[in-house]
Amino acid sequence: MDGKESVCKILRSFVELNETMNRDLLMDYIMGRPTQQMSQRGLDNTENYGCGDDKEEDHWTMVIDQAIEEGLLKSSSVGISIAAKGKKFLKKPTEFMLKDEDEEVIDENIGDIDDNDLLDDSIPTTPKAQSSKSSTSQRKLALIQAVDRHVAIDDFASNHGYDFDEVLNDMEAIISSGTKLDLTYFGIEVLGEEAMEELFDYYEDASDDNLDKAIDEYGDVYSKEELHLGRILWRVSKM
Repeated sequence: MDGKESVCKILRSFVELNETMNRDLLMDYIMGRPTQQMSQRGLDNTENYGCGDDKEEDHWTMVIDQAIEEGLLKSSSVGISIAAKGKKFLKKPTEFMLKDEDEEVIDENIGDIDDNDLLDDSIPTTPKAQSSKSSTSQRKLALIQAVDRHVAIDDFASNHGYDFDEVLNDMEAIISSGTKLDLTYFGIEVLGEEAMEELFDYYEDASDDNLDKAIDEYGDVYSKEELHLGRILWRVSKM
């Protein structure tokens, strides 16, 4: 899917406002959300305010992430801004292919594994359960796509309103189904290479990889989430 029009809307917004924006502010601006900050700063009176209100937030998250990945936008501790490459792109837009959330994830990352393998083993027997399971499947597919683009997993959870523990559990379920996730980038960002090596050694030598036992052993050094992530990274390394 060609996202040229969408990425140009993002880039034009940065050119018009000429400032660095955090992700939440950028999303509110693009989608035209009438927040107090929009009104106080007069952003709701600018030309590009609400230019993306015709699409869902997931679409814009994907566009922003890919624009950062391809160097059109710059992401730093203070927020997101347009890069020189982005300004050049805006002067002469070219094709900007967006990864289809369903087809590409299944084709490139899952291969022969059936879509249902990403779901819980139990079969829902009620419409409510079926809806919940479908939602879980969509979340897992979106997570695979985010990992493929090297998106920070905590950012993925926050941007979609998911609990971080819930996303970690999803990752374990995905790798248990046989899909290998390249999570090294996130492990290095959160833990660092030395800590990853230490946790790998622990899980390798432990009688089992029970998380509660790991917390008893390293709970004063690492958080529960870090130990959970370490276990996931170790399991992926064994695939």
